[in-house]
Parts: sequence; structure tokens; C-alpha cells
Amino acid sequence: MTLSPVPGFANWLKRELGSGHDVGLVPEQAAMLAKALLQPHWSEDAKQRSALKPALEIAAARYFLHAKGANGLPVDPVARFHLGNGARLDRLNHLGDPSPKGLMQSHGLMVNYRYDLATIEENHEAYAERGFVAASRAIHRILPSNDPSVKRRHEASTVRAS
Repeated sequence: MTLSPVPGFANWLKRELGSGHDVGLVPEQAAMLAKALLQPHWSEDAKQRSALKPALEIAAARYFLHAKGANGLPVDPVARFHLGNGARLDRLNHLGDPSPKGLMQSHGLMVNYRYDLATIEENHEAYAERGFVAASRAIHRILPSNDPSVKRRHEASTVRAS
């Protein structure tokens, strides 16, 4: 298991919210999140942290499962490394890195990748061949049930997602 940074998440989220793209949030959540993240010390307010956690986690799950570059691979460079080596996205850690750099790059988000010897090869092959992001059930449960990746997870019988 690793504990890894998410260096591109904050820029991606800002760009997506600013352009009105779907990050998995209802419009009210998206507006609240965009407004709150503009406040420089939002992470120091316990009530604010708690209120933002669900929206940040939904957006992060979308980032990992849907945000792809022109090459069809995840836009996050750390995710590409771990997933390309057969890891599974296992867990989101809200405010896992509350340092100024962590807040600037990822709104404090860190993630765990799990290397399971029983699934490394099939995870790697599914990623290399189809750009499939192996992710735990915990990651998929964050998303609303109508999210396209939830349906794909159930259809992806060749890769264990839990």
C-alpha cells in the first residue's frame, strides 16, 4: 500500500468547475465547492472541512476514474505510474496533506494505491489495453449510482475492483 500525492487535482478541479463541466456534483454542490475553495483558509475551519469533504471526494473519484488525457490515460501523473504498474486505487484521504503545497496542488487530498500480487498482472493489462482504472469498491461507492463508471465497474468482470 502506498500513500501518494495528487499533484494535478486542484488545477483540474478549478478548470472543470470554471468551465461548468460535470465533476459528479449537483449544481448547488459545485457552486458551494467553487466558492469555498477560493477562501484561503478553508481547511482550518472544522465546519468548512466537514461540509466540503463529500463534494471533494466525489470530484476526486471522478478525477481518477474519468479525467483522461488525449492518450486515453488518466491525467494524473502519479496515478498513471501506479496504475501502469498494476496497482489499484484503494482509498481517498481527505486532507491527508494539509501543508501549503498539498493544499495548493490537491486541496490536501492524498490517495492509497494497493499492490495485490493476485491482481497486479490483470490490473496492468486492463490499464495498458483499455485504460481501465482498477479501483476499490470504496472509491466506486463515493460516486452517485447513475455515474457511468459505476456501471462500467459492474461490467468489468476481468478485473477485480474490490
